[in-house]
Amino acid sequence: MSDLPRISFVIPAYNEAGGILETLQRITKTLSALPNQTEVIVVNDGSRDETAALVSAFGQGVKLISHPINIGYGNALKTGIRAAQYEYVGITDADGTYEVEDIPKLIEKITLGFDMVVGRRANVKKLDSFSKRIFRGLFQYGLRKLVHKKIEDPNSGLRIFRRSTALEVFPFLCGTFSFTTSLTIFFFMLDKFVCYVDTEYALRHGSSKVKIISDSFRTIQLIVQGITYFNPIKFFLFFSILIVLVVCIPAMTMALFLMYTLSLYYMIFGSAIAVLIGLGIVADTIRLSLNNLKQTEL
Repeated sequence: MSDLPRISFVIPAYNEAGGILETLQRITKTLSALPNQTEVIVVNDGSRDETAALVSAFGQGVKLISHPINIGYGNALKTGIRAAQYEYVGITDADGTYEVEDIPKLIEKITLGFDMVVGRRANVKKLDSFSKRIFRGLFQYGLRKLVHKKIEDPNSGLRIFRRSTALEVFPFLCGTFSFTTSLTIFFFMLDKFVCYVDTEYALRHGSSKVKIISDSFRTIQLIVQGITYFNPIKFFLFFSILIVLVVCIPAMTMALFLMYTLSLYYMIFGSAIAVLIGLGIVADTIRLSLNNLKQTEL
């Protein structure tokens, strides 16, 4: 492991006074044993407790960036990634749930040429409730069908990846807890090399800030935008199939039962709504593309 890449580690923190010091102690100890250059950046996302003060007093070269208000897990990571000085970026949570002592194993895979290495939580199913285990399984199944790749732990918060690739898809990355999920999807869509390293997952310090329903809908929106941007044929193929299933087949069924007027109205309104949704998605994707172009020029 003599030719190791230089890595910036980003830790987003929101009201994590109960666990941030332990996390910093563990990660700095782990990194100090490595021969490669590293940096640690903590992004204080508008915490109302002593998180910022604790990080500032910790020292040991840890950089602190503070948001005036809370803007979300993913946006905090984006701030840290922008500030990172190295090509490879590692992320972990501030609450002590991830085994940061396994970071050397992730780095070892990076040296083999992988663009992203994800810490796969081997014991997460044991910690999940029954309903969450079912939801997680269905979610992963849907993602595998979407990208036609083997996605095993899409929202793991312990990973190392290329900063340049992440910046390329920044407009499509979720600003909330699903940042890691959207990042995983787009690395696969860009045909990047991704692998997994088994690690353990622990119960977190404090309460979870995840808003599953609202964040999941936002993630779906960003994924649709990303698919339209990177693979428009796939998006319009799926969209066409959806129109046939939701609009055409029901309208034809109504016509078979001699409900001609209802069938006509259903076809007209359904088609109009489908066209408006399609135009809206395309327009929003163009807007994001132009914003991305402006950021690249800057």
